[in-house]
Amino acid sequence: MLSYIIRRLLLMIPTLFGITLISFYIMQKAPGDPQINQLSGGSAGQSTQTREAYLIQKRELHLDKPLILNLDYFRDYAAKVRSAAHYRARTVAQIFAEMKPLSTAEPAAANAGGPDVAERLAFLRSLEIPDFDQRLTNAEAWDLLAQSIDFYAKVFCEDVGSLGVPPVMELLQDEHADLKTRIGAIRCLSSMVPEPFRYTYSVDPAPAETAEVTGAWRLWWQRKQNSFEAVDAEARKFLAAKLAEMVGAADDKTLNAAIDAIGNSEFNDVAPRFFAEKLLDRHTPLSEQAAAALFLKQFYNAPLQLDVPVDAPPALVQEVAANWLEYYQLNEAKYHPGLPLRLVRVLTDTQYAYMVTRLVTFQFGQSALRTREPVNEKIWHALIVSAPLIFCSELLIYALAIPIGVVCGVYRGRPLDRGISLGLFLLNSIPGFVAAMLCLVFFCYGDYLRLFPLQGLHSDGAEHMSFLPYLADYAWHAALPVVCLSLFSLAAIAMYARSSMLDVINQDFIRTARAKGLPGHKVILKHALRNALIPLLTLFSTFLPAMLGGAVLIERLFDIPGIGRLNINSIEQKDFPTLMALLYVEAIVVMVSILLTDLLYVLVDPRISFSGRGKSA
Repeated sequence: MLSYIIRRLLLMIPTLFGITLISFYIMQKAPGDPQINQLSGGSAGQSTQTREAYLIQKRELHLDKPLILNLDYFRDYAAKVRSAAHYRARTVAQIFAEMKPLSTAEPAAANAGGPDVAERLAFLRSLEIPDFDQRLTNAEAWDLLAQSIDFYAKVFCEDVGSLGVPPVMELLQDEHADLKTRIGAIRCLSSMVPEPFRYTYSVDPAPAETAEVTGAWRLWWQRKQNSFEAVDAEARKFLAAKLAEMVGAADDKTLNAAIDAIGNSEFNDVAPRFFAEKLLDRHTPLSEQAAAALFLKQFYNAPLQLDVPVDAPPALVQEVAANWLEYYQLNEAKYHPGLPLRLVRVLTDTQYAYMVTRLVTFQFGQSALRTREPVNEKIWHALIVSAPLIFCSELLIYALAIPIGVVCGVYRGRPLDRGISLGLFLLNSIPGFVAAMLCLVFFCYGDYLRLFPLQGLHSDGAEHMSFLPYLADYAWHAALPVVCLSLFSLAAIAMYARSSMLDVINQDFIRTARAKGLPGHKVILKHALRNALIPLLTLFSTFLPAMLGGAVLIERLFDIPGIGRLNINSIEQKDFPTLMALLYVEAIVVMVSILLTDLLYVLVDPRISFSGRGKSA
């Protein structure tokens, strides 16, 4: 049996590969940048997603990477970066003023207009701005084209990402670069590297994080330390006690209370010096360094400025350029990978490779919604709500359908069989969501029987109940959803059980058993039923996906936060990371149910064996 299970698990791989292709297709069909859609004349209402949410999703899902092969590591971006910096340092009005020289620079005479014009024109054409050449020759379209150039230059910087950092840094450090070029280089970097500095440790601090965290705060401290007074003995004693409270805090509430106490104290002005010195002292324990970094981040959300306006003064440009230079020196090795690593990234640093990695490792990232919830947690919370309902529904279905089918098969053609068959036919004709609405009307509210709660799975305050009252409350709330989930499948499986039973009881071995004088109940239950169950087990693997689909409407009607409602909410809210993960998880659930069905065959029919083809047990 073990070898059979292994073979079936291996056969799941091609199916899962197909699921990854479907998920990949879904992600490619997801709405793109909302602002690009608007500038291109598309419908702004295609997606409710803001551009900030889109950028987060784009970075997490690596949508800025090539699809299948990444050859970008072998391309030279120096020329494109120079042109991008040129446009990032200009306003839309200034870009509009440059339209005439661009429109008169024909490809054959581009060099006559200067290399800068030819280089910029080639860059703009590479951005694939819709109808660029046509709009460039039409002076009336220059206003909207200037807006498009301004935005597409920013998108180029976002998409080229880390590959554009080395040439931009060369541009920023060029002694002959003018102020505008340096401003453009800084604005390019702010788009290429969204969060360059790390100011705090992770939840579980690691020594390897210290260099990165302290590097950022050291640069800030070198500029700000003279603006803080010295810490006297009384202040040091108070702040040290609060630091100890922060280190020993068991939850966020206690931690934030300690930070607020410092902010409201008379030592608020000298607290930054105390915590900065603690953080930058290499003899400070790691736990205290982590607490000190957290305190400083709470007080100074953005300690180092990393972007400048297009009209920034030279002093500000010099300060921000120094910040970027410090960052580059700390991370220079990351931006200069060796040839073997670049060759590996041709296949691994792509959209498809990242998506497959997420699916295989079950690391689905974060939701595209504003809440930014981890997708894994959303699916887990939904599964633990839906799984008991589906399990109870399956149990109810088979517990009722099989006896009903056996009775109908044994008493074929009699009034009992005809009455039950008519009832099953009518029950099979009622969709689950219609039954759910009828149950809500007749049993939950209105002028009829109000026997069951209207929505949810628990009453208010159920978390304070003991086990048995809590279980009873859950059963009271879950009764109608379970019944509605079961109705359609119950009727279908009961009719299948009747047909299967009729096929079995007319076979020769049943006649032989009766001829031997075995009691009727023993013939039916021991000989006929076990053989009749085999076709019914096959249906187990087909009705489970159907129940997952049926749960969408049932959970929506009864306001149950399960997997069905999560499916429909993800579609309505265009939460594509969650939708992709749900598709993958539900496919695995279906394949596992098929495998479980095969294993149940052995329990029902000992003649079936997985030891080898053509062999009997």
